Amino acid sequence: MSDRKLNARDLLKGVALSVVLMAPAAYAAEPEEPEELRADEVTVYGTSNPIPVFEYPGQVSVVSRDEIESLIPSSPSDLLRDVPGVEFSGGPRRTGEVPSIRGLTGENVLILLDGARQSFISGHDGRFFLDPELINTAEVVRGPASALYGSGAVGGVLAFETVDAADFLREGESFGARMRAGYQSANEETFGSFTVFGVQGGFDGLASLTLRSSGDIELGSGALLPSDDEIESGIVKLGYQFTDALRGEFSWQGFSNSAIEPNNGQGTGSSGDDTLDRDVEKDIESDTLRAGLYFDPQTDWIDAQLTVYQANNAVDEYDPTIPRYFGREIETTGFSARNASRFEMFGLDTVLTIGGDWYEDEQTGSDTDTTDGTRGGVPNASSEFTGIYAQLETRVEQPFGLPGEVLIIPGIRYDSFESSSESSGDVDATEEVSPRLAASYGPVSWFRVFGSYAEGLRAPSVNELYLDGVHFSVPHPMLFDATTGSYVFVSNSFVPNDALLPETSETVEFGMGVDFADVLTSGDRLQGKFSYYESDVEDLINLAVDFAYDASCFIGPSFYPCTAGTTYSSNVDAAELSGTEMELAYEAPSYFARLSYSSIDGTDLSTGADLSTLTPDRVALNAGLILADQNMRVGTRIQFASDFERDDGTGTLVEERDGYTVLDLYASWEPASVDGLRLDFGVDNLFGEDYERVYAGVSEPGQNFKISASYQWGG
Repeated sequence: MSDRKLNARDLLKGVALSVVLMAPAAYAAEPEEPEELRADEVTVYGTSNPIPVFEYPGQVSVVSRDEIESLIPSSPSDLLRDVPGVEFSGGPRRTGEVPSIRGLTGENVLILLDGARQSFISGHDGRFFLDPELINTAEVVRGPASALYGSGAVGGVLAFETVDAADFLREGESFGARMRAGYQSANEETFGSFTVFGVQGGFDGLASLTLRSSGDIELGSGALLPSDDEIESGIVKLGYQFTDALRGEFSWQGFSNSAIEPNNGQGTGSSGDDTLDRDVEKDIESDTLRAGLYFDPQTDWIDAQLTVYQANNAVDEYDPTIPRYFGREIETTGFSARNASRFEMFGLDTVLTIGGDWYEDEQTGSDTDTTDGTRGGVPNASSEFTGIYAQLETRVEQPFGLPGEVLIIPGIRYDSFESSSESSGDVDATEEVSPRLAASYGPVSWFRVFGSYAEGLRAPSVNELYLDGVHFSVPHPMLFDATTGSYVFVSNSFVPNDALLPETSETVEFGMGVDFADVLTSGDRLQGKFSYYESDVEDLINLAVDFAYDASCFIGPSFYPCTAGTTYSSNVDAAELSGTEMELAYEAPSYFARLSYSSIDGTDLSTGADLSTLTPDRVALNAGLILADQNMRVGTRIQFASDFERDDGTGTLVEERDGYTVLDLYASWEPASVDGLRLDFGVDNLFGEDYERVYAGVSEPGQNFKISASYQWGG
């Protein structure tokens, strides 16, 4: 069984470090006037309508723009590191990072960029490509969200909102510009960005360009991970207020990375195999075009929006030693529409949201080393999805004569999807219904309990349905070509399986939340939520490698035909996952702290084995001081993780990792003497801990010094 208990010595060491670092808080002078309490965090993607996170009957985390800047992140995983239940696998390279939520990964995590789906999937590359400089907020909805979003939201949703003019304009300004530059030592990365923004009449707009350059990553082990990135990213956003009720928006967001690294972006580059370790030249392109219309005539019955988008993600590679060009491109085209109506039903305040969407994922593979130009394992194929949904949000005051309020959110969605391939033809359309029922009850303003039942859906991808071509080649067990001095190679090949069923899940979750004011001092606030969940996932789609030589490989005189087995996708019985999550935030006029905890267990019911995507128990603490008179904030982040073991269901360990304690320091300063100047400093992994967050065959970056400076002006 798994062993994920926190090491007491590591925990005490981290707490002691926190006490030492926070000791000055005891002597910080309290301001004469208490500042405004910490504002309510609001989730948009939890219900598709803005609602305070505290009231939402589930778990949502929101990372703000100010938090993002203070972390000086190099990739999205940097700013989501402490979110409970979220982990990134694939190693430290930004090009290989794949997110998981509550132990579910790959296409079980829905990724949205300004509402546009990011559907890129690859065996050895990352799920999405986005520069943190362009992010205004990052929202994580944990748990099944298929009742709103359909396929792909079994584990949850990662939703990123990019910056716009309103995020930069200060009071009284109609235009402005901002420059920002920074450096981090772990990979000698430098970056610079320039942003212009403004408002004129009904028009508002923003344009931003960011450049990054980085090299090999110095790991906690002292080794260097081969990596070389030259990144250009940018955004253009335009908006126009046609009338008081009607607004239109258009945006383009782009990311371009010229990288030199192993073909496997998640590999270490030290396997000992010259072919696998050989660097290739990668061109990674990600472009998202989006247009939106918003109609809100300030009536109870109409609050509507329409979004149309196209997201294009591609990874093209060149191996100069062959030479060979090969690539993968996924283009997602779609639209979504929704309307929220507010009315009284049986005397109850109610919001009815009705919506629907359609999108198509189209994949193209290319390879100059094949006769027809197609790429093995990357079928030319497409999938089409159509869905409609309805959701109620009803508030019941003093239910059954009890004090307080009940919030009830039932929802249901119908999805239809079908796939087709140039080589295998069409797969019949499949239909699924995804219901959800959630509720929270607050007998008093400072306490709330909640519970939910939700079903999730994940359709099989075109890669799982139509896998074909060669997976890998190995030496023939009997034949050696003496004329060339090398082995004769035979292949393990992909086999299509167009009979795959969609993955489905049922999740039950319940928890509680507290929200206190004036706890330790006037003007402070303590808010937190705790929950426990259980998920049953059925028809899991598993990629299996059946490595076995044909019997004819050993029988002369030709030793042919000979293959090295097959690789195929299939549905396995089921899996169970359960876990606990907690987030607790405290903020006072002079200091702050945020504590999170997550644990997860999961079993493959067909074998009894621990699931491969499990993570250790984790505790994260972010605490610091607010020096208001100096416009400064200083803090520390500490993450503890338990020892980790995973077995194969027979008691045999297949993975084992030590626990770790990682300490970061950071500070932000806006000197009063220079209006518009902001300085951010940080040290990640201060003590150079050699650790692995997930199994990747490589440790995380070592000690990493970071600095950035920004200057903004306007009028």
